[in-house]
Formats: sequence, structure tokens, C-alpha cells
Amino acid sequence: MDTPPPINEEEVFEVAAALPADEQAAYLDAACDGRPELRARMERLLAAHGKCEFMQVEMREMSAEIEGQLARLKPEEEGEHIGPYKLLQQIGEGGFGVVWMAEQARPVQRRVALKIIKMGMDTKEVIGRFEQERQALAMMDHPNIARVFDAGATEQGRPFFVMELVKGIPITQFCDEQQLGIRERLALFCDVCSAINHAHQKGIIHRDIKPSNVMVTLHGDKAVVKVIDFGIAKATLGRLTDKTLFTRFEQFIGTPEYMSPEQAALSGLDIDTRSDIYALGILLYELLTGKPPFDAKSLRSAGYDEMRRIIREVEPPKPSSRLSTVAGEERTTLAKARHIPPEKLRRMVEPDLDWIVMKAIEKDRTRRYETTNGLVLDIQRFLADEPVTARPPSAAYKFRKFARRNKATLGVAALIATVLVAATGISLRQAKLARDAASEAIEAKKDAIAKGAAERVAREESEAIGAFLTGVFQSPQPEREGWTITVAETLAAAAKKLETDLATQPARRAQLQSTLGATYRSVGLVREAIPLLEKARDYWLATFGPEHPSTLKAMVKLGSAYDGARRGEEAFKLLEKVVSLSRKALGPEHPDTLDAMSSLAVASFNAGHPDEVLKLNEEVLTLKRKVLGREHPDTLSAMNVLADYYDHIGRRDEALKLYEEVLSLRRKVHGPEHPDTLGAMLNLASSYRYNRRDEAITLNEEVLSLSHKVNGPEHPDTLSAMNNLALRYENVGRRDEALKLKEEVLSLRRKVNGSEHRHTLNAMNSLMISYDGIGRKNEANKLREEIQSTAVKAIPPLPQVRRAELSPLRTRADRQARASQWREAIADRARVLELDPSICWDWYLLAPLFLEVGDTDAYHKHRREMLEKFSATTDVPTMEQVVKASLLLPAEGAELETAGKLADATVTLGKRHRLFLYFQFTEGLAQYRRGQFREAVATQRDVISASTVLVLDVDAYAVLAMAHFRLGQFREARAVLAKGSEVAAALPPKL
Repeated sequence: MDTPPPINEEEVFEVAAALPADEQAAYLDAACDGRPELRARMERLLAAHGKCEFMQVEMREMSAEIEGQLARLKPEEEGEHIGPYKLLQQIGEGGFGVVWMAEQARPVQRRVALKIIKMGMDTKEVIGRFEQERQALAMMDHPNIARVFDAGATEQGRPFFVMELVKGIPITQFCDEQQLGIRERLALFCDVCSAINHAHQKGIIHRDIKPSNVMVTLHGDKAVVKVIDFGIAKATLGRLTDKTLFTRFEQFIGTPEYMSPEQAALSGLDIDTRSDIYALGILLYELLTGKPPFDAKSLRSAGYDEMRRIIREVEPPKPSSRLSTVAGEERTTLAKARHIPPEKLRRMVEPDLDWIVMKAIEKDRTRRYETTNGLVLDIQRFLADEPVTARPPSAAYKFRKFARRNKATLGVAALIATVLVAATGISLRQAKLARDAASEAIEAKKDAIAKGAAERVAREESEAIGAFLTGVFQSPQPEREGWTITVAETLAAAAKKLETDLATQPARRAQLQSTLGATYRSVGLVREAIPLLEKARDYWLATFGPEHPSTLKAMVKLGSAYDGARRGEEAFKLLEKVVSLSRKALGPEHPDTLDAMSSLAVASFNAGHPDEVLKLNEEVLTLKRKVLGREHPDTLSAMNVLADYYDHIGRRDEALKLYEEVLSLRRKVHGPEHPDTLGAMLNLASSYRYNRRDEAITLNEEVLSLSHKVNGPEHPDTLSAMNNLALRYENVGRRDEALKLKEEVLSLRRKVNGSEHRHTLNAMNSLMISYDGIGRKNEANKLREEIQSTAVKAIPPLPQVRRAELSPLRTRADRQARASQWREAIADRARVLELDPSICWDWYLLAPLFLEVGDTDAYHKHRREMLEKFSATTDVPTMEQVVKASLLLPAEGAELETAGKLADATVTLGKRHRLFLYFQFTEGLAQYRRGQFREAVATQRDVISASTVLVLDVDAYAVLAMAHFRLGQFREARAVLAKGSEVAAALPPKL
């Protein structure tokens, strides 16, 4: 038998070990052929090798895990980075978190506070509580609550969040160091209440209000309160976090000396916002007296159960009583910290302030203030020397409290007392009850009769009106079957039905005529509202006379409708009469008088009486401040109206001051997220746009952020805020950011409103202009074509049209005219006039288009129809438009005479109108067409000397040059024409 050749065992092992497991057997069969011992040894070596490799891998994984654990346990150090935040200094440490002062590098540079979970504290419960605090802070936006900027997790997985850095000291320390008096302390305390009230409105209970969580910092010379540490906050609605968070049975959460009795009870009683009110009362107690009612050291040394009993049962002394017991060095220190002589310390807290504090810290939460606003209002009453709602507890209430603590002792005494007084007490009481009952029965019967009659009348009125409206909206119209019946047609049917169904009930008919008139106005059909409102006015006038409140209200509604229908002088005269009658009948401070004055101010503006507008708006604001107070919503609206007018007439410093005041009061009254507050921010941002553009942008960014948070990304207010911010970005040359916002607005408008809605079309138009401005012509042209095709589809058939729906077609016609697409513009503008011929502006814009395409026959026809339609108008701006459109070409005969009369009326009736220079130019144009060339020269020179509007100057120079030419003054004509050309060259290019 042949001996197998020698083999290198080491080489066989290395080759086999390198092969996949499913190939090793075949290799060993070949390599160890005839050597079974070698084959067995190789298999044992390979098995051991596999185990060794696995153990090495496992050891490497365990080593990596250990290193990771060690890294997580490594404390943060100064200079270390967590994301974009560089840790500068540890500034605080709580039960489960560490707070660092950090420096943020991007996207903005600022100092912030970064809170991170402590090493080894990342249990499920602690992470849940940490997430709860972060979510609670993120839900709130209040100037007196530290804001959250960012959140995340470290590389080791420990969560953190970043908030506003509050460089302050506890409120009690601040008040003592600054030696603040009682009123200054109360003012700061009210700011604390405002912050807690905001948290309560967001459904958050702080549960740990104490001086160290109420910091005060100085912004300039102003002390600003910041409430911090919502670490044990509780949600009243829903959950603050999806992570598991619970309080173990009998777990004592909070600070004992500031803890409410229901918190200390550890019972099943739910904790609500009144626990925070209790803690606020303790804080106020300490601000007044220097210490909380229960000393912290004494409470903690008393033992767990005794501490809970003291909090739940022991009545604290009143603040004034506490101060009366202070003596020696403590008395001197307290007095100095309050900036008063020591001998006045015991009288520092007045009785009303005592009762405010004691009501806030009542053991029975049902007797506390129900809201923080209630507490603040009582403090404000105290500061204003008005009666406070907090009252000392009644004798009966004191007795019940005493009895609850001394049940056994009082049991026998109560029984004896009952036997002794029963005989006399019962008889006297019964006699008194009988007298009182008889008296109350008589009064109740009278009240019931009067109340019943009033309720019956109101019920009958309501039922009659309801039956009438039901009949209107349910009455069949077989002849219209298959058609869409519009709101306008339904209202017209209702108005007609009034005359028949309520012919014998004139009062109800007048009431419904007024209601239907208001409905017409709300859907944009102002002219259709006027006949109904006139009938309602006539009824109340004939029935009750001109000074009755119902008559005055009806006249105000009618005057406002006249104003909306561009019957400016009629509106002005009627509302002027109403204000005079209302002042006489109701008094100058009556709400109806103030409403009438506000309506007259609007009509005065539209009728061109600027002096009356300013006088009325200033007077309305003065009276509303006096009657309603500075913070009433109507007062704030009046302030805003006056600010708008100041801005309009160029008194921008006064406007800015009012806008800032309105915003401050809106934030105070409504909070930072109320729609009125956001509107005030937008108004102020608009005012800043002149010379404080960065602040304007900041405000617009804040509005967008708040609206996005409160309303959601697709809400109309959010989309408007995005558009406003885009415009502000464009103003300062930030075109890329503006473009991005406009693209987002258009995308959302299409999603929310559809492609044919006017808001969508406006968004398309705005984006198209931006594309044009940066040279992206293809995208601009694509949008332009889409707008043109969509605008036609967006206009409904004639029977269903509403004025508001004409906007897209008007916009398209304007754009076509600017782009010299005159025939398309003519077609669209003619369609607008077909759908709604009542607006003179559309007639005015169509006239020059006919001349642009050389269609003089169409122009003459258009002029004739326009003069016929508007020859009797009393609205001065309408007169001016008719005259200019009619005199683009020479006119003759009746047409020239009519245009001339209208031109003369513009300067006669519009002398005090804000557009008077335009009226004066139109008069000069009419003078030129009538051959009064010298008068035209004088008029246009007056216009040029007073004008600051380049477009008006160009027109005036053109007419002036023609008038000089007609007078044979060729040199003057050339000079004027050259000057006009120079001014025209300075005009901005058309889009």
C-alpha cells in the first residue's frame, strides 16, 4: 500500500478557515484524502476557531457598549458643543436636569439657556417629565414666560432643550434690593399673574410657583418678570407628552411652603388651576411680609405627616398681623427693603390687601379666586381705591371651621344651646319669615308679570320672523327648477314677500327690512340694500320721530349704505344730522352717538372732508377712553382707526405712537396669540416699513410664526401673513426669501381655495411679478397665460354674478392694458361692464383703450353712454373720472356742456377733498376743451406748483403745453413740453 504524500497541516487549516462553511467539507475531503485522523483534527480546529471568532466579535461589541455607556456618564464640560450650542457655564441644577448658559452660533448668534437631563437620570419616568416641561414651555408664548427656542438630543441620546436665557434674580430678592414699595411690588406681581394666566389658558398648571421660579431681570430701566421651571407642570386638557409619566402613590411633588392643601392631601382630589392661585397668594404674602406664612425650616423639621397637617389645617396670620409681631433688627431690615420708616411697617398692609391675600390662600379652594384674572382685578381695584371683591369670612363660616376642628367639645354645647333658645327663637324666626315671604311674593308676582309679558313679546317676534324667513327659503319656484337660485334672487324674493305677508305688521316689516338690507350689504349688493333701509328709516321716523334710538340706528345704517354706494355727499349730510340728533337725544357719550360719529368719520373721508375726519376720529377716541377705558376693545379699535388716518395724512410719528400703544394693550388684554393682537402687529409692521424696515420684518416674521402655531399652516390668516412677509422681504432686496414664500403661498392657495379663487389668482399675479423682476420670463409668461385662462372661467354667468367675483377679470384687463394687449383688454373690460355697469372706474379705464386701437367710433359711443349714465351723480370722484374719460378727444354740444358742468362741480364740491389737486387738473382740462386757454394755463400752473405726484405733473404739463400752443406761445409750449418729458422720464417703469 502506497503511503500518502506528506501534507502541510498549517496550510490546509488556513485555506479551510478562509473558505465559507458550506465549501469547507469538500475541500477537506480532497486535502485529507486517506488521512481520517487529519480530517478529524482539522474539523476540531475549525470548530474552535469559529467559537473564538464569535467570542472576539462579541467582546468587541461589549467593549463598544461599555465605551458608549462611559461616554454617556461623562459630564458635560465648559467649551463642549451640543449641536450649534457651545457650553459656557453651568448656571443651575435641579432634580433631574442641569442648566447651562450656552452660546448659539447659527442661524443667529445669541446667549441661551440649555437644559439637559443629568447623567444616569434618563429613566423612562424622568424622560417623560423632562419632555413634559419642554412641551409645556413650547405651548406658551408670553413676554413673562421664558421661551423655548429649540430641542433635540445629544450624541449619547440624552434629551435637551434650549430656552431664553433669563439673567435675573428671584422676585423677592429683586424687590428687597431695589427697595420697592407696595405699589411697585404689586405691579410686578400682576405681571407674574399674567404669565400664569397665560399658562392656564393653554391648559397648563405650574404646580411649583415660588420666588426662585419667578425671576426678575432689567431691560434698560424696566423690570421684567420671567416665570421659569415648568418641570412638574400638569396638563388640564389632554397630555403634554406621549411618553409615560405618572406620579407614584403618595409621592410628594412641589415645595411644601408654597404647596396648596389639596396638593399636600395626596388624595384623589384633582389638582386644578386654583392650586397655582394658592401659590401666588403665598408669593404675594412673602412679597409683603418678607416670609411665607409657614417657615420652611419649621415645616421640614415637623415630620412628613405633621407637615401635611399644617398645610391642610393651620390658618396662617394675616400679613398685617405678621408685620405687627416683627421687632428688632428684622423690623429695620424689612422696613428698609420697602423704603419706609420702621414705625410705619405694621400699618403698611391695609385691610383690603389683607383680605386679597387671605382669599387667595384659602384652605377651601372653592373660596379662592376662581382665576388669576380675578386676583389681578382685585389688586387693581385696591390700587385704584375701589372696593375689592375679597371680603372677610362671615361669622357662620368661621364657626363651621371651628366646629370642624372641635367636633367633640361642641357636640354637648350645641345640644344644650338648642334646648334653651328653641322656644323663643323659633317663634321669632317664623314671624319674620312670614313677613318676608309675603313681601317677596308681592314683588315676585310683579316681576313675573313684567318678565312674562316681555318674554311673550320677544317670543312672538322671534316666531314671526322665523316663520317668515322659513317661508322665503322654502317656497317652491317651479319655473326655476333645475336652475341655481342665487342669494341675490332669494333676498329679492324676501323683500317682495315682506310687502304682502307683513302688510299689517309694519314694525316687524321694518325690522326685517333693516335685516335684509344688512344682508344685502354683507354680500356686496350695497345699492340693492338702500331701498329697504330707506323704508325702515321712514317707518321709524313716522312712528317715533327723529330722536328715537330706533330711528337713529336706522339712519346710521342708511348713511353707511349711501357711503358704500359712492353717494358720498348724501351719506355725509345724513350722518352729520344723525350725530347732531344723537348728541341731543342720547348725550355725547352714549354708545350709539359714538357709533354714529365713527360712521360719519368714514363718510367724511370718502366725501373728501379731511378736517372733519381728523376731528371726529380724535373726539371718538377721547370719549371712548373716558367712557369705556383704555383697554376696552372699542377703544382699541378707535385708536387703530385714528392711527390709520394719521398714517394716511403723513403724520407718521403720531401714527406710530398709537400703533405701538394699540399693540401693547392688545397683548395685555387678549394675549399674544389673539387675532386682534396679530392684526395690531401687522399694522405696526406696516408703519415701520418707512424707515425701520428691519423691525417691520421682525414683526412680520413673528406674526407668521404665531399664526402658523395658532391657526395652522393653511389658515387664511397664515397665508396672508406669509404674503405680507414676502412683500417686506422684497422691500429690502431679499428676493430669494420673498420668492420662496410667494411660491409656498400659491401652492397652499391652490390647495385650500382652488385654482379659480380670487385669492389664488392674486397669489399667481404676485408671483408672476416677482418672476418678471428677476428675469425668469418663461415662468412669468406661463403664470400670465394661466391667469388669463383661469380668470374667464372664474366669472359666472350673468344671473349669478357678484361684484367681488369680477376682481379676477378686472385684474386681467389691467394687466393686458399694461402689456399693450389692448384688444384683449377691451374685451375683458367690456365684459365687466356687461356684468356690472354701476362702477364708473370700469367706464373710465375702457375709454383710453378704444383710442389706443384707433377705434374712435367706439370711443364716441362709449362717451355718450357714460355721460348719460353718470350725468346726475353727486359723488365728486365719480364726476372727475367721467370728465377725464370724456375729454380725451374734443367734445361738442351737449356732451361738452355736460362734461364742463361736472368739471365745475368737482372743484366747487371737492375743495376740502384729499384729491382736490386731481379735481383741479380736470377743471383745467375742461377749460382747455372749452377754448378757455388762458384759464387752463393758470389752473395747470397752480396744479404743478402744489403737486408732489409725478404722474399728475406729467398730465398737467401736457395740458399746459397744449394751452400755450393754442395761445401762440410756442417758446413757452416747447419749454413746458421739455419739462414734462423730463418728469415723465423719471417715472418708474410699468410692470
